[in-house]
Formats: sequence, structure tokens, C-alpha cells
Amino acid sequence: MSSASDAIWNRAVDFDVAATLAGDLAARRVLTFHGMVQNGGFWYAIEVHSTDDEFPLNAIADGYRTLGLEATAEAVDRATSEYDETAGIGDDEAWGEAEERVNGEYRIEDEDILAAIERTLAQEPELFAPTD
Repeated sequence: MSSASDAIWNRAVDFDVAATLAGDLAARRVLTFHGMVQNGGFWYAIEVHSTDDEFPLNAIADGYRTLGLEATAEAVDRATSEYDETAGIGDDEAWGEAEERVNGEYRIEDEDILAAIERTLAQEPELFAPTD
């Protein structure tokens, strides 16, 4: 991958650097969520971000869409619906079944995200702050 896409990735995970342009913000949202998935699983990330004011689930899905990762955005949307249907109903069995259904739907790796950043940068460079 290019040094520019690596710079965008690094900037996205550095919370001391403001992400104001759509591409940079998308990268930050996606990488924040992706890290949560890697650490605790897809369902866990959905649960945590369901109450996250800075990175709410609709913004996470929009981030994937901005980077051209529509299938992953749709997986987030479906998981959000499952979560909304089962959260707070007190049915542990339904909760567990939803978690099982959802966890296998997140099939993206670091390399996929980096490639998406690179593609988006090539097609719409104005979405990102300069990397030089």
C-alpha cells in the first residue's frame, strides 16, 4: 500500500489529530470500530457503540460506506437491528441467538480497510487532509 494510505491510517488512530474531512472521519470511525471487533467480537462492538455518542452505529456504517465497504456497512446495519430487537428484553436465549447470528457477519481484515482507504484516496482525494 502507499505511504499516503498508511499516513491516513496512522492519523485516524491518533486522537490528538482532528479528523474533519469525510474520508479521515470515516477512517477514524471504521478503525475505532474495527479495533473493538478485534478485541471483543462483532456483537460486543455493536453493544458498546450502541450508546457511544462520538461513534454511534449509524456513523460507523456511514464510515464503511464512505470507504466503499458497503457489505460491511450492511452487516453493521443488520447487527444494529438485531441488537435493538433484543437489548433490554431480558431474554438471554434470544440475546445469545442474536449474538451467534451476527458474529459471523463481520468478515473484514486490516488489509481490506487499508485497500479501501487507498481506493477512496485515489478516487476522491478531497475527502482526506493532505498527508505530506
